[in-house]
Amino acid sequence: MAEEEFIRPGFHHLPFLDARTETPTSTTFRFEIVGRNFRYRPNQFVGLGLHGVEDPWGPVRRFSLSSSPTETDAIAITSKMTGSPYKEKLKALRPGEPVEVRGPIGDFVLDESRPAVMLAGGIGVTPFRGMIRYAADKNLPHRIVLLYSARTPEEFAFRRELDGIAKAWGNLDALYTVTRPAQAEEPWDGRVGRIDERMVADAVRGVTGAEYYVCGTAGFVRGMGDLLVHGLRVRSEEIRVERFVGY
Repeated sequence: MAEEEFIRPGFHHLPFLDARTETPTSTTFRFEIVGRNFRYRPNQFVGLGLHGVEDPWGPVRRFSLSSSPTETDAIAITSKMTGSPYKEKLKALRPGEPVEVRGPIGDFVLDESRPAVMLAGGIGVTPFRGMIRYAADKNLPHRIVLLYSARTPEEFAFRRELDGIAKAWGNLDALYTVTRPAQAEEPWDGRVGRIDERMVADAVRGVTGAEYYVCGTAGFVRGMGDLLVHGLRVRSEEIRVERFVGY
């Protein structure tokens, strides 16, 4: 593994910039970092605190950054909008309103020295968007394979951008599969079903020395971990995982 730089977490007050709808159930929120020396590795997470919110889980949530360190004007998080008091407060932020940000935190980061295989379930694609954007912007020489599962095609966040990167950069293979095609509102003639052993094996054919990354719900992470270790004989030390909690 390439030498990894340690960036000490800090406490920041960052102004809210804007929000963008990604899917019918998820939204990206951006916060300005210009002139604030906010540095992070692709792709760490932050703790985001909101004032005046009364939520059973408290006023702070952890979010993987969906932005790339190469995007120097702002950091971004992408969240599933569950309707909780915290998420409703997040949705109601006004441009310029400050939020408390603790970070960067975490070691679920891209190893720039080797190929990457990324397995994403639903909104678990969030950190992979930042990693992939970073790798493309830096023109890293290693191949990245993304296998992305969602219930319906409408729920694929960043799909248009990821397909654009794959076309322009050339080192990205972005593969999608839909688990509930009967509930889709738009036509889908692509892969159907959960990510399985054969799908992964076909996707990584010819890829050697890769690091594997898994992100999604606890159940998704557990299932993909078993598939990699017991089905494909990937060594556990070559697998990095991040679990998302849907509060």
